[in-house]
Amino acid sequence: MSESGTLSALIQEADFKLHWFDMGRRLQPVSKSTAEAFEAGQQVWPHPYLRQAWCGLLLQPAEGGEPIVWFLRFPLDEQGKLQLSARDNLLRALAQELKQGSASESAAQLDQLLQQSGLLFTPSTERQATFHAHTGLLLKREPSAHYAATLGYLHNPQESRWDNLALQGIADLAVHWKNNKALLLRQLPHIAAPVLINLCHCLENESIDHQLAEAIAMCARASLHSDIPDYAIIAAAVRGISHSPAQGLRRTLLQELLQQQTQQRPESTSPPIELLAAIGSRCPQDLQEQELAKLWLNALAHSNNQSTFNLLLSDLMFLPLVRASLLGVLRNPAREEALAQAFGNFLHGPKPTH
Repeated sequence: MSESGTLSALIQEADFKLHWFDMGRRLQPVSKSTAEAFEAGQQVWPHPYLRQAWCGLLLQPAEGGEPIVWFLRFPLDEQGKLQLSARDNLLRALAQELKQGSASESAAQLDQLLQQSGLLFTPSTERQATFHAHTGLLLKREPSAHYAATLGYLHNPQESRWDNLALQGIADLAVHWKNNKALLLRQLPHIAAPVLINLCHCLENESIDHQLAEAIAMCARASLHSDIPDYAIIAAAVRGISHSPAQGLRRTLLQELLQQQTQQRPESTSPPIELLAAIGSRCPQDLQEQELAKLWLNALAHSNNQSTFNLLLSDLMFLPLVRASLLGVLRNPAREEALAQAFGNFLHGPKPTH
């Protein structure tokens, strides 16, 4: 076993350069020092999601050749640190099996052991496409062959077919949004709904500026105020602007969407659970604002979807600043009865009926 007892050290000893990415709520790079401190059990994972660290690892062979990609999810303890038993079990297997040889032989042995570890996961196709686009930038490679076709569609969406566009081309467009901002601002209202949805799902990984965030928010409002709102578009728009620094713009939109939801009660109307899930999973930083947290929690409680309520709340309780905001609403004696009941079910399970 390597002296430092970490996967990073073992991979580097096998003659690879290693890059870490978080793959949870969105794709984002993780510094070498942060990843190594996490592996050593000294630091929490900076972006926990569903009480796990969802990691993308890019291994560059020092001797050249194609990089290797692993997607690993590590269980976290109550503090958000790595459960060291998962690390130790993996390292013990690697140390026993890894033999001296070429980088490609080492990679094959590592890959086989990881397949048996139970730590591997398969990201969504959108996240895989985004990972490919981001690592392509890191490796100074040209965008995929699908990028040109996506740009061609974007220049003339009303006269072009969208159904043969590849998701990889849309992911490349999202990564290169700065180079295409003027085109995006002009054409966003005109692109087909499936393209807009996929594009927003990829843009959730980007820190898009105020102008592009506003254009996406306008698409959400246009759908919201149409005769039949398309909540797939609206939820995707929320995801698309979730990583933008335009916090005030985003919170204004979220408040508008949640207030609209409140006005659409009684409960006989089907609540847009995909919208509530998008807010809870992609915009936790905005739920630190207690009035917004109250609107969101009440809408979630009225959705009558206890399993989703439990899943989102248990995830967000892992984030200290969000937890404080949510508990302020949940423990308020004046909270709505539906919220009190949903929270009680979360804590103790539903009361038996007789």
